[in-house]
This record gives sequence, C-alpha cells and structure tokens, in this order.
Amino acid sequence: MIQVLIVDDHKMARTGIRLFIERDTSISVIGEAEEGEQGVALCSSMKPDIVLMDINMPKMSGIEATKIIMTNSPATKIIVITGSSSKKEIQDSLLAGAKGYCLKDVSHEKLIRAIKTVEAGEIWIEPALKELTETLDLPEEVRTKIIKIDFYGLSSRELEVLALVSQGDTNERIAYKLNLGADTIKSHLRKIMDKLGVSGRTQAAIKAVREGLI
Repeated sequence: MIQVLIVDDHKMARTGIRLFIERDTSISVIGEAEEGEQGVALCSSMKPDIVLMDINMPKMSGIEATKIIMTNSPATKIIVITGSSSKKEIQDSLLAGAKGYCLKDVSHEKLIRAIKTVEAGEIWIEPALKELTETLDLPEEVRTKIIKIDFYGLSSRELEVLALVSQGDTNERIAYKLNLGADTIKSHLRKIMDKLGVSGRTQAAIKAVREGLI
C-alpha cells in the first residue's frame, strides 16, 4: 500500500485529489495539510511514501517545504501538483528534490501513474510539459530518470504513427514516410486505438494532443 500525504491550501482540491487516488486500492491517503509548515510537521510524524505538494501556499511555499522534507525525511518522495506551468517553478521544484510535477487538471489515470512511477524511483513530468522540460537546466542524473509519456503502453513506432495521424496524414502517406507497408500501418492503428480506448483515428488524434503524447 502506497501511503500518501496531500498538502494544499484549498480544501476542495484536497478532497478532489483524495477521491481521485483512492479509487486505486493500492494507494491510501493517510493525512492532509492546508499549508507548507503543517505539511512538513505531518511528514515528519507520519512518514508517508509520497507527498502531493501544492506550490503556492501561505506562510511557506511548496518548494520551500519540499527542501525541508528532503532534508528531514529523505525517503519520502514528493510530487508537485499545481496549476502552474512556469519553467522556473518546474526547475525549482526538481532542484529542491521533487520527483514529480503534475498540473491540477491531471486525469485520474495520469495521477495514479505519476504516483506509481515516482514510487518506483523515476521522475514523472506532466506530458503536456514535455517540450518545456527538455529546456531545463538539470543535473544529468535527474534528466535521465524523467518519464514524460507512454502512459498507454505505446511503442516508439506507434507514437510515430500517432504523430503522423494527428498531422492529418493518410495511411498511404504514413506508410511512405515510415517506409512500411499499408497493412502494417493499419495494424499499428488498430493497436493504438485499442490502447487509447478510442474507436477512430480522429478520436486518437484528439486524445494524443490532449494527453500530451505527441
């Protein structure tokens, strides 16, 4: 059971996050804090596996709280969950010791994946921030652990096909660009739609953009 502490100054946000993650029976919310100082104190006493940390809070920011928790409870892993897509805040969060960065409109599936990815020792970044993340000045050991995409088990070839579908290319055009047969492209598309849980190429393209897969 992955034990989670939620730190956010908005009660509705805490409630929504709790409802999201407790759908998964392998995750348990063991506490909530409404500001950074309280989060630091609860983390010291409760020793959660994961802290879901807001950034902009009164008295103590989430980034400052992250620094303190990483000093006092280094075994705890922190995922920032915020409305900000600021390059500075992403970089400051990771340099402070956070192992994940989610936007607050994250889907249930992605939040669960983020928690499990971070718990497994990787660094998870919101897929919509993929291009921005690649411009960050981060230590190499941090950069090599970052996982941004492939939440649906898509192969690199399937991601290539999906990107071309999203550009409006026909199967024949995709086959030409990738030097593959038309039947192979159809097979890839069937697998892509099955993995994404959609019934058509247009829906696949829309979901790919929305989920930051391309």
